[in-house]
Amino acid sequence: MTDKQQRDNMRRHAAEEFLKSYQKQLLDSFQEDRDLSTPTPPPEFQSEQVADDTPCEPISLSELEAAISDIDQFLESQQPDVSESDDLENG
Repeated sequence: MTDKQQRDNMRRHAAEEFLKSYQKQLLDSFQEDRDLSTPTPPPEFQSEQVADDTPCEPISLSELEAAISDIDQFLESQQPDVSESDDLENG
């Protein structure tokens, strides 16, 4: 066996050992995460929680308009004034 073949075999063996080790660490990590994760509640329980959070009374039109107005005011206050930024760029 030549030196080159011997080095290739050693590299191949090292690569295989590395992959085996990496796969084992990855598998161990997944198993550890699964053991530490909290169990999720069954779907029936989740849907009951969502149903309990919904309002029992329908929202009135005036309440809806007030909410939309509040949202519009909030969005306008979050946006920088376009005319001021244009003045700064042109100045």
